[in-house]
Amino acid sequence: MTKNCPNCGKLVPDDAKFCMDCGYAFDGKQNKNMFSNGSIFLILIAVILVVGGIFIITSSFGGGDSSQAVVDDVEHVDLTINGVGGWDNPADSDSKASYSLYTEAIFNSVPDNIKEYNVKTIYYDSNGTEIGHETEKLENVYYDTDYAISFGFYTAYKLPDPDHVTVEIILNGKVIDNYTEKIDRNKIDYLN
Repeated sequence: MTKNCPNCGKLVPDDAKFCMDCGYAFDGKQNKNMFSNGSIFLILIAVILVVGGIFIITSSFGGGDSSQAVVDDVEHVDLTINGVGGWDNPADSDSKASYSLYTEAIFNSVPDNIKEYNVKTIYYDSNGTEIGHETEKLENVYYDTDYAISFGFYTAYKLPDPDHVTVEIILNGKVIDNYTEKIDRNKIDYLN
């Protein structure tokens, strides 16, 4: 047999102690069911607000590597540095000796608007002191290929002793990505 709940009118079994729909207690005592009278709705709204607030706060403050300047909503350049090469240009009667370095990298992805990006290639010695750098427009460096692209050509007149290279991707004057690689000195002709 069934009976109607006097509070909401829902049909419930005769032996029910409370209404499964509204939480009304049939024994005359008020049921403090947390799922009654819309409480579940209020709890759900509170959880959504807390989770949303945490998401907004963590995304506003970055939550990532603070050593890199990050620009939101930007397509990033993704590359893999393959190595650094170099050669010497011996002195002759018209010029003095010079030493050149270059970086090779595979560009895994680039944004559509490459005209807005610059690539800065910085060579460092083992003490972390900058040897020299070269800044170029990405559109002058990149072309669609599956092979490594050479860029960052830097020439010095004093024998450089490079240890590592950093490639910075710059948009609107801000570094949005950077990649650092230890240099294999065996690939630099004048060091061997």
